[in-house]
Amino acid sequence: MDARRKEPTVKRQGATLRLGLLGLAAAAVSLVGAGTAFADYAPQPGDVVGVGGDTPQYALEFGADGDTIGDAGFNASGAYNRLVTFNATADGNGRSAYTNSATTGTASVALNPTDVLRAGTYPVQRVQSSGAGITALLADTNAQEVINFVFSASLPSPAQQTTAANNGWGYLHVVEIGTDSVQIAVDSTATHAPAGLSAADLLGIYTGTYTTWNQLPGNSAGSTDTIIPLIPPSGSSIYKTFIADLTTAHGGTAPVLSASVKTVEQNDPTAITGATTPADAIVPFSAARLALWNDGYFHNPATVFPGSTTALTPGVVLLSGTPGDGTVYDSPITDYVIFRQSDASSTTPFEPGGSRNWVNTLFSNPGGSTPFFGKGAGQALIAAAGVTPLYSDLGDVHS
Repeated sequence: MDARRKEPTVKRQGATLRLGLLGLAAAAVSLVGAGTAFADYAPQPGDVVGVGGDTPQYALEFGADGDTIGDAGFNASGAYNRLVTFNATADGNGRSAYTNSATTGTASVALNPTDVLRAGTYPVQRVQSSGAGITALLADTNAQEVINFVFSASLPSPAQQTTAANNGWGYLHVVEIGTDSVQIAVDSTATHAPAGLSAADLLGIYTGTYTTWNQLPGNSAGSTDTIIPLIPPSGSSIYKTFIADLTTAHGGTAPVLSASVKTVEQNDPTAITGATTPADAIVPFSAARLALWNDGYFHNPATVFPGSTTALTPGVVLLSGTPGDGTVYDSPITDYVIFRQSDASSTTPFEPGGSRNWVNTLFSNPGGSTPFFGKGAGQALIAAAGVTPLYSDLGDVHS
């Protein structure tokens, strides 16, 4: 479930469960009952639970629960067991959580929001990135799984595949569900950036070789303002992709970033619009996330229910012009679903009276009927999240 879900009631095993906003509730690994009543829906034993990264989270969220233009998600089919996804971010607008400095008088600091991953368990720290999702999956060695799959913009590493094998799962099975790209965002009202920036330009900016716009190759008539280079957190898929590209541009050696580079939230337009001089700020950004912004999905979170009727505008655009010294930076990334191979070969049906397990039903069913995320309906929901649908069963691939 996710932070935008309303609160219908669902009858289950004779009990009425309330489905509510997940807000700041998050995951529990212990299978010992907490003895606490949770206000939000906590997944039941037969539900399939996914955690993962910020970049692909809306594709899986829409796939589970539908989009705002009337496309129904998997759970609308009335299946007894449900597909439950926990977003990496703490609320439905994709924002992280911070302390309230108004009462403490101290600078606001990032919180560690929590989720309850299974009914009757304690809240634990929310998984907030693709890499953390794979790590959490590998750490879930409970006899009854807490985390079933990960939505990720990163592949598992060879070492992680070895850990999966040592856990007795065979390996981690990977399914590609769509593609996205990392591009450079700038302020949409006014920017001193040229029409496009190349990987070489960005290497110079982020290592401090170029500190003002007029120093860029082919941009001698540009502004003399100081460039404000921003970057998402190091655990994020956007950061990893961007740094890998800078490393390639640096001849294969990881660059040392300038002290002027400031870490900001991943895929957050206010990193640009809220900068000291927005016209001088740049940041790597998911094209799919910006498409979701431009589709009018996000509304003012300060407006009480039933909410604002006017969608928020991001205030940023992606650079797409030709830079002075090469090709504009536009780096493809892929959204994956990752699960245990042992689950793919399980003989336990997902639904009472059915024959397919949850993996075959949702993600991977070689030689059988197409799983939900490989069908047109599932692909349409992925597209509604701004991601380009591309279904491919990759097996035990790794980075």
